[in-house]
Amino acid sequence: MPKILITRHVGEDAMHLLGTSGFDLIINPNNAQPPREWVLEHLKDPEVIAACIMHSQPSDKVDQEFLAACNPNLKTISTFSVGFDHIDVKAAHAKGIKIGHTPGVLSDAVADITVMLVLMTMRRVEEGIALVKEGGWPKLPWAPFVLCGPTISHPSLNIGFLGFGRISQAALSRLLAFTNKEHPPTIQYVSSRERPDQKEIDEKFSKEFGVIVKRVEKEQLAAESDIVIVLCDQNKNTIDLVNKAFLSKMKKTAILVNCARGPIVNSEDLAEALENGTIYAAGLDVITGEPHVGPDHPLVKLKNCVVLPHMGSADIDTRKAMASLCVRNAIAGAKGEALVAEVKV
Repeated sequence: MPKILITRHVGEDAMHLLGTSGFDLIINPNNAQPPREWVLEHLKDPEVIAACIMHSQPSDKVDQEFLAACNPNLKTISTFSVGFDHIDVKAAHAKGIKIGHTPGVLSDAVADITVMLVLMTMRRVEEGIALVKEGGWPKLPWAPFVLCGPTISHPSLNIGFLGFGRISQAALSRLLAFTNKEHPPTIQYVSSRERPDQKEIDEKFSKEFGVIVKRVEKEQLAAESDIVIVLCDQNKNTIDLVNKAFLSKMKKTAILVNCARGPIVNSEDLAEALENGTIYAAGLDVITGEPHVGPDHPLVKLKNCVVLPHMGSADIDTRKAMASLCVRNAIAGAKGEALVAEVKV
């Protein structure tokens, strides 16, 4: 009987879909990351024709070792994520294996946490919370500008996006609710290519919010933006995109928010920029080396850096939708049908 390998329980609703799919299931028995050996051993089973994997688990990284273990009948690998930087897509395609992912369903959740990080970073929220928890509030001498940060409703605000896909557009729609209506902000973005839907995007934001969205070079965006938001894909061209050279061009009053992938922002360069006052503050939902990031990490120790444990898609409805799409990709691939959402690169 053909089988689908599931390396992590994906919730009752999605597991029900798998259970009624007509395929036998091999399910990781523990609610934890499986041993790499467990994954590789089951991939060798000639009856395993599809696999559901997790982005954040090293045991599920689709590299040469993983692909070498795959039996010749495996048709599809479906990842519980939008990103696929943990998958050697070209090598998988060379073996005739389709790759499924979960785009679209998490745009709103990541946009929400992006806006939250912008506000937390600008208003020094984490610094204030730490002050209360450490017992420092009663000792804090009040003054008019204690714990004050820059305002998002400043009349000459400039917001810059590295990447301007669905999540960036959703984040911008939310951010504009906080900005100055009489003096709308300038909106700029950097992209490796001209967007074919640029005219539609311009018309939407111009009609609904009275702002113009324009594509610029990264040097201009760095120099002019009060808020720089990283929401681009991670690829060979974007790793270390935000480095010492980029940060040195930013305003001393500017903030940086990264809700994309950790390696897009050079952690060492960012820590130095924050310590030296090259930029004002940073908010990070992702960081290089995650999840192996502890209290002694240079960025975690800084008062002007908010670090979250990659919570961008972490709302219940979003995770359920991701789980559903992940297993539907696997089932479709196992049946030899078109995937609901396939990585084509």
